[in-house]
Amino acid sequence: IAAATAEVDAPRARSRRRRDRELMVAARGKPGTARKVGNVRMRMARGITVDSGAADNVFPRRMVRKGMKVRPSEASRQGVHYVAADGVRIANEGEMEFKFQTKEGVDHNWTFQVAAVNKVLASVSALVDSGHRVVFEKDPGTGVDLSFITNVKTGKSIRMNRSRNVWTIDTFVNEETGFSRPE
Repeated sequence: IAAATAEVDAPRARSRRRRDRELMVAARGKPGTARKVGNVRMRMARGITVDSGAADNVFPRRMVRKGMKVRPSEASRQGVHYVAADGVRIANEGEMEFKFQTKEGVDHNWTFQVAAVNKVLASVSALVDSGHRVVFEKDPGTGVDLSFITNVKTGKSIRMNRSRNVWTIDTFVNEETGFSRPE
């Protein structure tokens, strides 16, 4: 029965993935790795951008999916707006918990404000205020970037990637746990 259901759902799943290609791409698991049927690990195409100038962790409204609960936040109730680089004011629309995994498979759950922004931003100041250590570092001998974020309480670390002087986190989500597409 599971195989027959998978065959029927395959065209619909491919169609959903095509529509969201710029946001998410399917990640290939290690050969021989067992997965639950229907659980697809998706890589966020742009990951999370680590931003030292952002006031809050901010998640784009267009990327909120079924199962992600946006609730009023203190900032949204107070009418807080963010100011983009071009001076445009962007309203805070509430907050949500975002569960994700790093490339290494470590689970994380961070609170993000929701707004009409272009990409997911992790604020360095918000991370530090929530008990993280953020280190930007390059090996002086090899030039290899060694930047990382560590949760001081748990010791869990996230490696950051540097590309064109922008630091990002490779981020994966399970389609079943919040990124299922609406029918």
